[in-house]
Amino acid sequence: MRDDAVSPIVAFMLLLMIVVSVISVLNAYYIPSLKQQSEIQHLHAVEESFTKLSADILQVLTFRQNISMKEPVQLGGGEAMFSSIKSSGYLEVNTSLQEVPLSSVLVMVDSTQAMKCDINRSQILYHPVGNFWVGQGYVWEDGVLTVSKGNRKTFLQYGDDADTKSASERNDYYEMLAPRIDIKEHDNNITNITIDLINLENAPSYRAVNGNGGGLVEIELNQSKTCEGLLNNTTILTFQSDTRTQDIIGVNSTIYNKFTDYSRFNMALTGTSDNYTLALPSSAHGIIPDSKFAKFQITMWNLSFRVH
Repeated sequence: MRDDAVSPIVAFMLLLMIVVSVISVLNAYYIPSLKQQSEIQHLHAVEESFTKLSADILQVLTFRQNISMKEPVQLGGGEAMFSSIKSSGYLEVNTSLQEVPLSSVLVMVDSTQAMKCDINRSQILYHPVGNFWVGQGYVWEDGVLTVSKGNRKTFLQYGDDADTKSASERNDYYEMLAPRIDIKEHDNNITNITIDLINLENAPSYRAVNGNGGGLVEIELNQSKTCEGLLNNTTILTFQSDTRTQDIIGVNSTIYNKFTDYSRFNMALTGTSDNYTLALPSSAHGIIPDSKFAKFQITMWNLSFRVH
């Protein structure tokens, strides 16, 4: 056997062994680490989207006008050099977590039903499917952000005294859903009473989406109906708040505090903690000007969450 014929074969085998070793190292260590790093970045992007979502919802409730805000959520991630396979994600909105609303508010004018709105418990959730790192998901529920890993769940933004702080933030969200009452006056006379109600509706469609592309959460507020009329010294406004949980204290306190601000007008504010009646007494001369321009207006706003 000629030595010069064996040498190229040996060299080729050594080179092949090196190539196989390099590929094995890439598959075993380098590529998985790249995919894990990419997945971590992806979940950070999801976390940032949920943080913006919370701010968007509060902004919509603050302005109370016809508005639609959309926030993109990256469903899948983990693509890396030499491996373009991506994980998937599941995105869902849900406003029917219980059979009955947390609270219902009924506004009547002179014993005639005018508007009725419901406050439902609501959440927006994301969880990964087949990702290349830990199974970390995110949930926004009634103003509070949590992060989940398996069966464990913790608050995203709080460390010490988390329960108290989260309860406070949840109650702030409920107060944003409470009726907004604005009383205008001129020359110590009431000229206009405006009442804005939020109805958190259960979206019939576009409730969930999954895949490895991009998802979109849409927060929409639309004016659904308006009731208005003339104010006079015999007008009676009645608020019935059917609150089914102690978590919601903002609805009743908002109504009570607003009306007590105008106690100097001797408004007759009577009733229990769940039923307030505001009477504009005829004995209080000058409260309502003798003019056709003194009005009340009740507006219903529908708030809905959807995903695309």
